[in-house]
Amino acid sequence: MRKTIIAAFLLVLGAISLDAQDVVVSGNGDFKRLCEGNTLPAEEGWTVVKKNVAIPGVTPEIWCGIARIRKAEKNYIATLAYGPIRCDDMWRLSEGLVVFNKGNKYSALCLVDGKWKQTLSGYNCRIIACGHADGAKAQMLVRDKNGFFSWIDQGGKHIEGTPEHYEDAIIYRAHGDVVAVKTGGKWGAMSADARVVVPIQYDTLFLTAPLRQWGGKWADANWLYVNKDGLWGVRGDNGAEALPPVYGGLSYWPTAPDTWCYRRPGGKWGMMESSGASVLPEEYDGLSPYSFNSYVSGDRRLPFAIVARRGRGRALLNHKGKELLPYMEDDDIFDMMVMFYPRNSFSVFAWNRYKLWAKGEFESQADFEARRKDPSMTAGYISSLIPAAERAFISAIIGKDAKLILSRYDAESETFVFSIDKILQDTYSIKVPRSDAALFREDFESISQDALASAKYFIHNDMLSLGSISFTTPEGKTFRFVNPVAKGYALPSLKDLDLIR
Repeated sequence: MRKTIIAAFLLVLGAISLDAQDVVVSGNGDFKRLCEGNTLPAEEGWTVVKKNVAIPGVTPEIWCGIARIRKAEKNYIATLAYGPIRCDDMWRLSEGLVVFNKGNKYSALCLVDGKWKQTLSGYNCRIIACGHADGAKAQMLVRDKNGFFSWIDQGGKHIEGTPEHYEDAIIYRAHGDVVAVKTGGKWGAMSADARVVVPIQYDTLFLTAPLRQWGGKWADANWLYVNKDGLWGVRGDNGAEALPPVYGGLSYWPTAPDTWCYRRPGGKWGMMESSGASVLPEEYDGLSPYSFNSYVSGDRRLPFAIVARRGRGRALLNHKGKELLPYMEDDDIFDMMVMFYPRNSFSVFAWNRYKLWAKGEFESQADFEARRKDPSMTAGYISSLIPAAERAFISAIIGKDAKLILSRYDAESETFVFSIDKILQDTYSIKVPRSDAALFREDFESISQDALASAKYFIHNDMLSLGSISFTTPEGKTFRFVNPVAKGYALPSLKDLDLIR
């Protein structure tokens, strides 16, 4: 019974987890079920060190495919057709290509018609963790004893059309096996199947980052910065040139995969898309992406936020150039406001709460699919959520522990300055005659909770603001604040929510 449970557990684990912790197999029966299709010794004590990914075209019953195993501190490979093969280590270069070594001798297995076949044996150069297989045909990157890199095929022969050797190579393993290569003092980029994707003609080249759109959609290409004669441009591993190398400075933001901040030599900063469409004119003294703290910004980050500098002041802009926060010269206040902006943004709140990229709770599947295809239906759907979102947003920001803070009194204008601790960006002034000022200050703490219960709020510039509030003293005097900005207030419109892409 115990072995049956263990075997069932291992089958489930192998089906859903590719790099789980080591699994100790209790005996030959369990191991045979773990790696169906192998003939292995009957001794107990095998350990599965690493399981490979599921192999396309292989029947579910033979789900293991290939694994690295260990017995008595010695490594082996177990495959559909070979096993166990003694080795020091093994690597999966692609879904159909596995490499293993014994000392400085390297061999390769290719997947052909659902079976693993050895295509390279005892090769005397180090095979790097980059390569691609198409049937029995493989391309692998190797490094010789002098440190030079080159491409070989499944028989160990140099691949025609590629340089005899590269002076250097950098493998971006986690990014679709993009390889930066250097030959003749110049850099370019190649794919894992030895295709040139960025011409080898640049003085410097490096990967920007994995770029995503808001909502988790990957960009269509990995983008690489390239430098030629001291000037910067952007190339993609799909062969596209997003920006030619004519710029003195570049920056990007991972959630806007095709949008670039740029500065021409001796000029100002601007922003454009890879298509060449202008987002911001070339009139800024500085443009820099801002990375929000994940605790503050929540599960989903802003689609695009950038700090723009003009003279001594800075502002926070969205992906369309709209000011999310106005220009400020006080660095400390600006840094605080930017840091907490996502938590105080109605747009971000609505996006996080309603998960607009997914089907809504009260939305049919048909309506969901329709609005994904029709921008006007998407706009209507978002508009329908705004009233409930506003109420929820006010409740989330104010909560049950909001506090009123009374500040200075201006005897000339007979006004007190006060604020609400949950509304960081605003202070307010309320008229209190000098004859009542002393008692108002004395009673302020005791009358604050009733005042907060009467308060009305509205959304201004994507953030919560106080609309009105009334203070009633024990003597029965009432002092009321009404925000002039709230006059004629209507619910936020789609224009106000253009933070959402």
